[in-house]
Amino acid sequence: MRLASRFILIVSGILSVTLALNAYYFIHSQNQLLEQQLNERGRVLGHLIALISPEAMLNFDFLTLNEYAREVSRQRDVVYGVIVNDKGTPLTSFFNSQDPRVLDALQALELDLETAPLTPPKTARLVARLSSSLYDLLPMEFPISHGDRTLGQLKVGISREQLHSQTQRQLLIQSSIYGLIILFLCSAIFWVFRYNVMGPVNRLMAASLNVGLGELEEVAVTSKDELGSLAETFNTMIHAIREEQAKLHYQANHDALTSLPNRMMAIERLDHELLLARRHKELLAVIFIDLDNFKVVNDTMGHAAGDELLAMLGARLRSRLRDGDTLARLGGDEFLVLLPRVQSIEEVKQVATRLLEATSERLMLHSREVIVHCSIGIALYPDDGISAEELMANADNAMYQAKTPGHLPICFFTQEMNVRVRQRLQLEQDLHLAVERDELELYFQPIFQAGQCRPIGAEVLLRWQHPQNGVISPATFIPLAEATGLIIPIGDWVLQQATSLLRHWLDLGLAPGTLAINISRLQLQERLIPVIRDLVTQHRIPANVLELEMTENILLDDHAAISKTLDQLQAMGLKLSLDDFGTGYSSLSYLRRFSFDTLKIDRSFIQGLPQDQDGCALIGAIVVMAHRLGLRVVAEGVETIEQRDFLQQQGCDYLQGYLLARPMTADAYRATLPSQACPRMSTDKEM
Repeated sequence: MRLASRFILIVSGILSVTLALNAYYFIHSQNQLLEQQLNERGRVLGHLIALISPEAMLNFDFLTLNEYAREVSRQRDVVYGVIVNDKGTPLTSFFNSQDPRVLDALQALELDLETAPLTPPKTARLVARLSSSLYDLLPMEFPISHGDRTLGQLKVGISREQLHSQTQRQLLIQSSIYGLIILFLCSAIFWVFRYNVMGPVNRLMAASLNVGLGELEEVAVTSKDELGSLAETFNTMIHAIREEQAKLHYQANHDALTSLPNRMMAIERLDHELLLARRHKELLAVIFIDLDNFKVVNDTMGHAAGDELLAMLGARLRSRLRDGDTLARLGGDEFLVLLPRVQSIEEVKQVATRLLEATSERLMLHSREVIVHCSIGIALYPDDGISAEELMANADNAMYQAKTPGHLPICFFTQEMNVRVRQRLQLEQDLHLAVERDELELYFQPIFQAGQCRPIGAEVLLRWQHPQNGVISPATFIPLAEATGLIIPIGDWVLQQATSLLRHWLDLGLAPGTLAINISRLQLQERLIPVIRDLVTQHRIPANVLELEMTENILLDDHAAISKTLDQLQAMGLKLSLDDFGTGYSSLSYLRRFSFDTLKIDRSFIQGLPQDQDGCALIGAIVVMAHRLGLRVVAEGVETIEQRDFLQQQGCDYLQGYLLARPMTADAYRATLPSQACPRMSTDKEM
C-alpha cells in the first residue's frame, strides 16, 4: 500500500472515530433532553390531574375520574392512564387500544377489551406488564391527596417511540453530515498531501533511481519546510557525487605526476580521432617518445628529481604542440603524442623535430644543469595501421629502432620493423628452451700476460647454436635474456658449467689459470653469493681461480647494497674486474668507491692505436691511474702487432684479442693448458 493511501486511511480513521464520539455525545445529550422533556410533560399533566382528581375521588364520581383518565391517555405519547385508590386498586383506567404495545400486552395476558371489560385485577396486571422493560415505556406515578390525606395515585405510561424516532433521525442526519465532512476532508487532505508531500517525495524517489542509473539530476526546491530541506540535502549530495565523479574521472584518465592524459585516455582519444580520420580521409600520426638513460637521473639524483624532470618535460613538450594535439604519459619515461588532421609527412617531421629539441634543451634540476635526450618513433594512419593497437605497437617498434646504435633519434615505422619484432619474439621463445635443449656452449678466449706466450687464464664466453639459425651472437641474445629475466637461469648455468670444467681440468692435472666470468646486473641483485658458495663447495675449487667481470651499469643501483655484495665476494677469495672501462658513467668515481682487482680497457679505445695520438695519451693515463690505485690492467681487442707492442710499452699487464687467440671451445682451450707440474710463466701480478 502506498504512503498516500496509508496516510489517508489513518486520517480517515482518526476523523471517523472523532466524529463518531462527537455524534454519540450529541445524540446522547439529545436523548437526555428529549427524555427530560417527556418527564416534564408527564409531570405537568400528572400534577394537573392530581390537583383536580381529589374532589371526584371524595365524591366517588367515577365518571369524572374516567373522563380524567381518558383525557390523560389522549395526550401525545401517553399509552395508558390509571387512577388507583390508596390501596392500589384501579378506580378507572384508559388504554390506547391502537398502540401495538397495548395489544401485545393484552394478547400476552389473554385479555380482550371488546368482549370483556377490564376488572381492577386485570387492569393492575396490564399496567404492571406495560411498566416492565419489555415495552420501553416511561412509567410515571403522581400522588393524589386532599390536605394531608393520600387518596390514591395517577399512573401514566409515556411512549419513548418519538424519542427513538428523533434519535434515529438525528443519527441519520449526523452520520450524513459527518460522512460528507470525512469525504471532503479526506479528499482535500489527499490532494494536498499528494501535491505538497508526495510530489516532492516522488521527485526525490525518481531522482534517486536516476542516480542508480548514472544520471545525476538535481530536484527543484519548492518549499522551505522539512521536505525542502530534504531536497536541498539531496542536491548537496548530488553536487558532491558530481565532484567526486569528476575527480575520479580525472584521476582515472590523467597521470598524477604530470597531469597529462594517461594511457587509457590516450587510447580513447586515439579511437575517436581514428573515426574522424576514417570519415574525412585524413592523415593521422602517432608518436612515441622515450627518454634515453632516464634511470641514470633517478639513480644519481633520486626519484624525486626524476619525477620533477618528467613534469618539466611534460610541460615543455605540451608547449610545442597545437591545441588539438594530445600529449599523454604512458608510464615511466614514455610519452605518446597524437597528431590529428596533419597534411603531410613533412609536417609530422617538423613536429617531431620540435619535440626532440624541446627535450634536448638544458634545464635546471635541483640546482644542476641537466640535458636529456630521447628517441622518437612515428606511425601513420592509414599506411602503418588502421586501429589504435596497430598504430601504438608500430610507433613503439619505431621508437625502439631509433634507440639502436647508428640510427637517428627520429624514426618512422617500416614493415621491416615488424619482421624484426616477430623474429625477436620467436628468438625469445627459443631462448627459453635453449638450456633444456643443450644449445648453449661455453667458449674460452685466453688472456696473456704481456710479453708471454702462454695464457694465464681465459674469459668465459657464451655461444648459442640455434638449430635453424646457426650461431647467434651474444650481442643479440644476451640483451634479450636480460630484458626477459632469463639471464638469471642462464648465468647460473654458465657458473655451473665453468666450475665443473675447472674441477675436471684440475683432476686431469692441468693448470687452467683464472677464469673470468661475466655477471649481469640481475645476477648481482639476486642470490649470487649463495650460488657461488655452493658451487665452490660442490666442486672443491679455490675461489681465487674465479674472477667476476661486471660492467659499470651494474653499479648504477643501490651503492650501499652493491658495495656490500662486492665486499662479501672478495672476502670469499674471488677476484673482481671492471669490464668495458670508459664506456659507462662516472667511471672514476666507481674506481674510488668500489674495490676492484682488475680494470679492462674496452676495445673501442684500442682500435685506433697507435696512430690515434689522443687514444695513445688516454691509454697511457688509464694505465698509470690504474697502477697507482693498485689495479691490474687488461687491454681487450688486440688485433695487430703494433697495438700489442704499444700496449706492452705503456705497461699493460695483460692482453686479450684475436691477434693472440680467438675464442675457442672447452676442448680446444684444454689443449693449450700446461700441466700443474710445469713452471708457470707468471709474475706476482698474475690474475
